[in-house]
Amino acid sequence: MGADLSLRQVRQIRGGREILRVDDLDVCDGEHVSVLGPNGAGKTTLLRLLAGVDRPASGTVTLDGVSTARGGVELRRQVAYATQQPGLLSTSVRRNVELPLRWRKVPRKQRARAATAALERLRVAHLADRRAHELSGGEQQRVNLARALALDPSVLLLDEPAAGLDPQTRSAFFADLEQALADRAATVVQVSHRAEEALRFADRVVVLVDGSVHQVGTPDALTLRPADASVAALVGYDNLVDATVRPDGAVLVDGAPTGLVHRGPAGAATVAVFACGVRLIDADRPGLQVRVARVTPGPGHRVLALEGAVSLLAQLPIGCEAPSPGGTVRVVFEPALSAVLPRATNLPVAARSGSANSRGPITPAAEIAHPVEPKHRQRGGVSTT
Repeated sequence: MGADLSLRQVRQIRGGREILRVDDLDVCDGEHVSVLGPNGAGKTTLLRLLAGVDRPASGTVTLDGVSTARGGVELRRQVAYATQQPGLLSTSVRRNVELPLRWRKVPRKQRARAATAALERLRVAHLADRRAHELSGGEQQRVNLARALALDPSVLLLDEPAAGLDPQTRSAFFADLEQALADRAATVVQVSHRAEEALRFADRVVVLVDGSVHQVGTPDALTLRPADASVAALVGYDNLVDATVRPDGAVLVDGAPTGLVHRGPAGAATVAVFACGVRLIDADRPGLQVRVARVTPGPGHRVLALEGAVSLLAQLPIGCEAPSPGGTVRVVFEPALSAVLPRATNLPVAARSGSANSRGPITPAAEIAHPVEPKHRQRGGVSTT
């Protein structure tokens, strides 16, 4: 079974500065929640509070209604926390996975079965007798996660579980992780700074920016209806540009029509648009005039860097003829691939300069992995009693 997690009026202070503020957040029994945010947003701080490793400066964090700060060993043993660095001990893979179970005084045969089953789920059972330091980075991450799964926790906390892996290894890792969790009832909270990881198999996503929750919603809701420019940049919008909404709802950029109509209030706004939502149109049609700065080939498409009153990235299918660099074109924005947002005072740098994912909306399809225990006994990076 899983467990319910709740945070109420939580504040965390470090060095005299507030680093995390969560007023009201619930994670339901068996739910898979991703926390998405840039480096330094407070993601790991949040996980440590959920795990009971740290206490909040104020507010309450509860697991099934019991404070994680006061719940004791039995409450902590419902939680497995896999942090960014595997921190495997210099012994065999099998012993690394069995060790937390041994500390919990699980009988030898039972812990051997649990360790083997967890290693099989993560496709590393064939490495059971290898020494952990001989493994590749991807293999170590799988063993790290297997160690957490072997505990059969009510709550599984994952801190950037694929950190440091190359794209191909990361993709295979998450495919196996998704399968390993498919029949588990555990409540899962995963943090990541990568949208493709955070949105992949989450029921809901919490977006953290500068220690504050900017939006909570399903992957589709965040992708199609981001709350602000920070959320739009994090979920992968390639372009964020200043715009103006006229009283009739027409959205203009530098006085030129964009093809968008907004039903909200008139005035200053920010438009978020995916690169694949920037449409090239005939020169005699109304639109935003820009110059083609460069054309870059990509997998199945070409990326156009456009300059003018604003800088944009556009994406064309590989079969479409691309304009030559130096030429002038007109563009509009595809409504289904755009969002009109409140005016951002400081546009995120990556989105403003047009460095990006160019992929369009996504549909949802550690120090060490360990049981979280009181801190007074520590062995090789594992806290236990």
